[in-house]
Amino acid sequence: MPWECILDVNLNRLTESLKFLEDYIRFEIKDLSILAKIRMMRKEFFQLKKMLPLADLIAHRKSEIDPGRKPAFDSIPRNNDEDLIFANFSRTKESARIIEEILRQKNKKLSKDIKKIRFKIYDLEKLMIEKKQKKFDPKLCVIIDEKYLDKISLKEMIKIFENNGATMIQLRIKNLSSREFYCYAIKIKKLIRSPQLKLIINDRVDIALGVNADGVHLGQDDMPVICAREILGDKFIIGASVHSLKQAFVAQKSRADYLGVGTVFPTKTKCDARICGLDLIRRLSKKVNIPIIGIGGINNKNYQKVIRAGASGIAVASYLFEGNLKKNLRSLVVKKR
Repeated sequence: MPWECILDVNLNRLTESLKFLEDYIRFEIKDLSILAKIRMMRKEFFQLKKMLPLADLIAHRKSEIDPGRKPAFDSIPRNNDEDLIFANFSRTKESARIIEEILRQKNKKLSKDIKKIRFKIYDLEKLMIEKKQKKFDPKLCVIIDEKYLDKISLKEMIKIFENNGATMIQLRIKNLSSREFYCYAIKIKKLIRSPQLKLIINDRVDIALGVNADGVHLGQDDMPVICAREILGDKFIIGASVHSLKQAFVAQKSRADYLGVGTVFPTKTKCDARICGLDLIRRLSKKVNIPIIGIGGINNKNYQKVIRAGASGIAVASYLFEGNLKKNLRSLVVKKR
């Protein structure tokens, strides 16, 4: 059995795939804790390789006659980022297992060491996929207040959102029963086709969990963010309404993913809301490191002021629904700073 060639090719495959995943995490996921994990894994694998007779393995290499050299060999289409991620994780797991099996006969200690790396790959894959699923664009959050639920059919409404720039939907229901809230939420969840359009449930952690929404948005009178995180885990997006620097710091420390800051301008949706203005957004943008979404009284005439003040995005309700929904959505072309 040409075990040297098999070991050599799988050492190369594992090296290449781990490097690809590290670079993807570094430049796309941008999560320092996950980056540290894969860098440590690569270091452990490098130390393991130093214990192997690499020069002897390279001497057995027959790349000049390897059928795998041909372009069509193992050419599986990669249509998007997700395909690339899954393909490289598959390569790492397959290669680690093959290396482990070969070394089991040659060096039992190294076989056990590569097995540890293989299980770390499993853990990393789960962590990274959860992080990618949780990734969201705060640019344009549409708030569906209960008074707008029957404005047009939900099917048409969601289609308009998906095709005209909405990145998040926040379902806000205060006066209907829990069952009615749940039924509207599950309908909307089923209608969403784009994975980039995230469904956020207002106030209700139980309903967010029950419909497997993308996240929940919590006000100052709702369940504390830290408790919601314990219940929902890390894969759920959690937003928090804040009206001061102190509340923002607490929310960030409690592992909120974004801040809803407002009310920025007077709004028809919440007539009794306290007006924070743009100054709070300006101050928060220099103090916190999670996205800020401005909310309250935002329309096509003032939304750019919110972005210039330091917000990553805007949340809009009455302006959108009290007029032509598609036209109003398109008028809110939020450009990142």
